[in-house]
Amino acid sequence: MSTLINVVQLIGRLGADAEVKSTTNGTKVSNVRFATNEYSRNSHGEWVETTYWHSLVFWGKLAERLEKKCKKGTRLLIQGSLVYRDYTDVNNIKREVTDIRVQQFMVLDGHAGHASLLEVPADIDDDDVDHHSS
Repeated sequence: MSTLINVVQLIGRLGADAEVKSTTNGTKVSNVRFATNEYSRNSHGEWVETTYWHSLVFWGKLAERLEKKCKKGTRLLIQGSLVYRDYTDVNNIKREVTDIRVQQFMVLDGHAGHASLLEVPADIDDDDVDHHSS
């Protein structure tokens, strides 16, 4: 049987400054919106830009590093996995959400063009992630 992999890689920009919060068990988390762009020609042959927005979740030390090193508009390369969850909103309507749980990222806007790769530390495992709060 072959191995199936859940991997997402995107290059884009942060939609806002990162804000780190703590879950009830003390784990750090940052939820941010992330914009990617696609260019295509319309029916008149003109180039048009389409922006897609993604929901990213950074956990633990990775969330802290994001807050320290990045701000709104920072260009990043991210790698993570798709996570599907649902919740009931304040109007008692069930909602389904797709997030990207970031496992590593690289800042592409750097001083003198230097990029830096930031990964989830080896001591962070799935048990450290609060899958019910975000």
